[in-house]
Amino acid sequence: MNKTEKVALREAVIIVLMGAIINFPLQTYLLWLTIDNWQWADPIKISMFVQLIITVVALIRVYAIRMRFQRGKF
Repeated sequence: MNKTEKVALREAVIIVLMGAIINFPLQTYLLWLTIDNWQWADPIKISMFVQLIITVVALIRVYAIRMRFQRGKF
């Protein structure tokens, strides 16, 4: 495995682990918010809302991690 592949693998592992660390509590909170607080009962509506929020957070997370790798800070 050459240096580029090692860096790419490390970046991928960090992105996936950060996703798991961030998304689990975020998804749990969003489900609690929509089901318990807002009393939503439509699973499609809940799924679309949660997916939208998680996608926005994922884009920000991956961008931030990628920029840190570009600068050599990881």
